This record gives sequence, C-alpha cells and structure tokens, in this order.
Amino acid sequence: MTGLEKLCPKKSTTGLLLVGGRLNNLNEENYTKHQLIVPHEHPAAKLIIEDLHKKLGHAGVERVLAESRRLYWILKGRKLVKKTVHQCITCKKLRGKTEVQQMADLPASRVTPYEPPFTRVGVDYFGPFMVKRARSKVKRYGCIFTCLSIRAVHIEVSYTLDTDSFINALERFIARRGEPKEIWSDNGTNFVGAQRELHRSIKDWNQNQIHEHLLKREITWKFNPPEASHMGGVWERQIRTVRAVLAGVIKQQTLDDESLVTLIAVVESIINGMPITKLSDDPRDDIPLTPNHILRLGTGQILPAGKFETGDMYRRRWKQVQYLADIFWHRWLREYLPTLQERQKWMKPKRNVMKGDLILVKQDNYPRNQWPLGLVTETYTSPDGLVRSITIRTAKGTYTRPITKICVLEGAATKLCD
Repeated sequence: MTGLEKLCPKKSTTGLLLVGGRLNNLNEENYTKHQLIVPHEHPAAKLIIEDLHKKLGHAGVERVLAESRRLYWILKGRKLVKKTVHQCITCKKLRGKTEVQQMADLPASRVTPYEPPFTRVGVDYFGPFMVKRARSKVKRYGCIFTCLSIRAVHIEVSYTLDTDSFINALERFIARRGEPKEIWSDNGTNFVGAQRELHRSIKDWNQNQIHEHLLKREITWKFNPPEASHMGGVWERQIRTVRAVLAGVIKQQTLDDESLVTLIAVVESIINGMPITKLSDDPRDDIPLTPNHILRLGTGQILPAGKFETGDMYRRRWKQVQYLADIFWHRWLREYLPTLQERQKWMKPKRNVMKGDLILVKQDNYPRNQWPLGLVTETYTSPDGLVRSITIRTAKGTYTRPITKICVLEGAATKLCD
C-alpha cells in the first residue's frame, strides 16, 4: 500500500488532491483536517520546506515537518525535510561536523624492525618549568625525542627557546643516542606540547639554519601539516606521560638546574621502563616488553649455557649483545606489532575533500560563528588514495590544513550539478 492510499485522498472543488484521513469528526476550527497533498519530487514541495525551515530559525526535522502539515501533506515529507536541513548552508555553519577520513596505515618509520633505537624519532617541546638561580627564578623547557618504533624517549633540558638552544639539545641527543635517519615533528608553528609562549618562540626559529645543520649530517626532517596535532600522537602521548610523572614528583617544589636535570633523567628512565606489551597473569609467560630491554639489553631471560674459550672473549660478548637484541626484536614483532593492527576510530573511507569545495575553517580560539569561510585550492592524496590534508584560501591568505580542521559547506560536485 502506497503512502497516498493510506491518506484516502479526495478531490477538492478545484481538482486538487486533499487528505481524506480519519479526522472528519474533529471540531477544531484552527486545525486543517484536509491538507493539500504535494508530491515530494514537485519543486513546490522543496520551496515550501525551505521557506518554513528559514522562518522557524533553522529548526530541526520534526519541527519543520510538523509545521508543514498544518496546510500541506508532502509525500515522503520526512525524507525531504532531512535532505533540506542536511543541505542548508546556515545549519552546516552552526552544527556541521568537521571532516574525517579513514585512519591511515602506519608509516614505515613506525613498523621498521632491526634498526638501532632512535633511528627515526619524533620531537616536541613541553614546559616551562620554574627553577631557582641565585635569588631569582628562570624558565626551563623540556625537549623530548621519541623513538617511533620502540616508543623509547630521550629528554633534554632546554635553557631557552631560540634556534641555537634547539640545535644544542639535538647535538646532545645525537652524542648520546647516535644519529637518527629521520626526525618527525609538528609544523614549526604548532609544536603541540608547547604552550602559547612556546608557540610564539618556536615560530621564530630559523628553519633554514636547522635544515642546514641536519643536511650536514644527512638527517631528514619531516613535518606534519599545521594544526594536525593528531598526526603526532605517538609523541603527544609520551609528553602526557612525562607530565603525569613530573606532577607526582615535583608537586609544589621549586628546583634548581641540577635537580631538574637529574629529575628529567629519572623520569626518562621510568618511562622507558613502562611496558609496551600486555602484562600476563601467567607466571610462565615472559615479562612485558619495555624500551629498556633494547636500550640496556636486559630481557629478564636466562641466556642458554654455552662453551666459551678465554681467547674468544670479545667475540663472545658481541654474540651475547646480538642475542639479546634478537630476542627483543623477535618479541617486538610477535607481541607489540599486533597491538597496532586495529583502527581505534575512523574505520571506513569517507568522501574525499575536493578542489573547489566551499568550507568553514575551524579555529579553536574563536566561537563557531566567527570561523572564516574558505575555498579548497589544492588536495594532497595519501598513498591509499585518500585526502587528509589540503591547501585552502580564505580572505586573509592561503594555508595548509588537515581535513579535521574544516567543515565542508558545499561540495564542488554539488555546485557543478546545480
């Protein structure tokens, strides 16, 4: 039975179809018992719904539908109202969700085994910390290097926020941990662990000076798009852990420089001793894998007995170190990598943002009605064919942003169809 048949339609004196219905015995002068039937595909139906939606202050689906049925009965009306509200530009500005895309595959730097620790690292800043110097107090900052494969951390104390201070921190890191092949970071204007003061100072860094320094060492520095803090989650999470440990130790104390450096080293050791695999209740299972197992070559396992000659001392030590490293990487492949297999959110591919899309640019420090309008001028496709970062043009300039910072108001394909 069709929707029209359920209404028991009847003709008016002018030949139009009216609702027959079951309310013929209603004695209410202010209620229209026999509404005019309008097919949902008729242009008038769309105009009626759009007009009511605007007059009602961009109300929701049920309110608009109820108001339309005072005079008209639009077939498949709820579907038409939903479509109209969904396509309303004003409603998208007020309530539209920012774009998401299926969570990308992990980069090779996260899943490459058998490399020395800190071969590929992410870097970020956090702080400041107040320390005593003579009769005054000065600020110090933390510079954290996170190994992307084994989740180990190395923390340096930075005394200032200028370019030279960062290069000095990098040199100390290289001297202790070896040269990395890759350094990943959020864009220089958006180190996520940084507070507002850090943002301003890091923005003024001499990027050319840093790049020249890295080129001499053949180190590649890769940036995430601006405002894409979620793309640096691997080191963001470590900063959160550092802050939690420091908060429990420092409390309300004010340290001097020596105490702060010592404390940072202790915190680094604590974090590198945290398990990266699940703790088993079975006493027969291995102890959980930690970054310290490869940093200190301690596995908690008993080495198999072997026959070694005194003259073979150096080769024996090399074999022992190699054996411990092999144990770590075999456990890393068997126990840690499977924990990275599942996507925790953004499971399915979505529509790709396209060149020419009209968008609203999210700005965290402003109310939604002050977010600027923009136009997508360029899209950047990942190896899986999905777009996750774009270039946009607004009234104030051109910017690169992740799609999580925009709300699409009107798609380019929709505008072409119209």
